[in-house]
Amino acid sequence: MKFIKILAFIFIGFNLAGCEAIQKATNSTGSTFSLTGKWTLKINTPDNVLVGSVVTVTPLLSEGRLSTMTGNGNCFRQSDVIWKSIASDNQGGFTISNLVSGCSGLNFQPATIYVMNTNEIRLSGRNASGQELTQVWQRVQ
Repeated sequence: MKFIKILAFIFIGFNLAGCEAIQKATNSTGSTFSLTGKWTLKINTPDNVLVGSVVTVTPLLSEGRLSTMTGNGNCFRQSDVIWKSIASDNQGGFTISNLVSGCSGLNFQPATIYVMNTNEIRLSGRNASGQELTQVWQRVQ
């Protein structure tokens, strides 16, 4: 019984830590903002792959997993973790490791997520070729 209580405590601790990592109390929208939920890719420049795909962000793991995939660019597979190590930053956004290619192993690049409003975020980083990458994601209602 004591072992189960310890496991429950650890599980709750990880869940709370994960929630805090992907939730920002002070951000550019002036309100509490959380990445938890589903996001659909609307714009992806210069790559133009995966537009229309959906990422589901879970607080427990602080990651975003490809839950619905449109197209098949850069060797992505449905259910790939494409955002990992999500952490809030001091500017009201988030830092992540962004999967940019799955062709020759998993290639993650550092990126920043900026909160545009409660239903739109903008990801900025580099693609697999080192070019500047900009993605616009909208919350799935």
